[in-house]
Amino acid sequence: MQLAGLHHITCVCSNAQRTLDFYRDRLGFTLVKKTVNFDDPHSYHLYFGDEVGRPGTLITFFEWPRAEPGRLGRGTLESIGLSSPNVEDETEVEDPDGLRLRLYPAEAPGLRDVVVIGNPDLYAGPFSPDAPLHFAEPVEEPALIGAGTTHHIAWRTPDDVEQRAWLERLTEVGLRPTPVQDRKYFRSVYFRMPDGVLIEIATDGPGFLVDEPAETLGQGLSLPPWLEPERATLERELTPVD
Repeated sequence: MQLAGLHHITCVCSNAQRTLDFYRDRLGFTLVKKTVNFDDPHSYHLYFGDEVGRPGTLITFFEWPRAEPGRLGRGTLESIGLSSPNVEDETEVEDPDGLRLRLYPAEAPGLRDVVVIGNPDLYAGPFSPDAPLHFAEPVEEPALIGAGTTHHIAWRTPDDVEQRAWLERLTEVGLRPTPVQDRKYFRSVYFRMPDGVLIEIATDGPGFLVDEPAETLGQGLSLPPWLEPERATLERELTPVD
């Protein structure tokens, strides 16, 4: 049992509308879910992916409007590889907050790989040798998570049974995983690597069609049942994006 496929990558942005314009209009991703950070519901969590948000196509953003620019270092990604139908040649760009992207031509949008600032020896065992995981030179200075950096990397697991097996394994080796978290569109376990990288193991299902039909994905503000009583307040506080 090894982690072999990316589920999603979550990053930090400072302006949700500007981020939406860049990933949708320039790179060809679909906004498949407009929701909030379940742990900080007064801020957006935007999910971009293919037309239905299949695992492995997703790059997501917490909006932190008052966040300082982040700093690369130990515990974050040096860059993210994305497939895009809107580019003709391989190229390197930065998004509006300075997140480093490597773009590759493809028929559909999606994740390609990640480059971690860290020590590859730490990842032997839990991660497949064929995982889309590469390494930049390690540095001692820890990252400062903020606008333009990654927050965490999520890897795929097919179902709850395998996720529970991961929970037991991670506990046994002392990585202190969280209990299973209900993220409505998938279930998640989190743990931190010795180099500081925050890892999530997310189930493939139930997916983004549980509360919206495919033809209107991402158009309205989607909330989990436990936040529905706060809908009026959240819709008043959050700056509209379209």
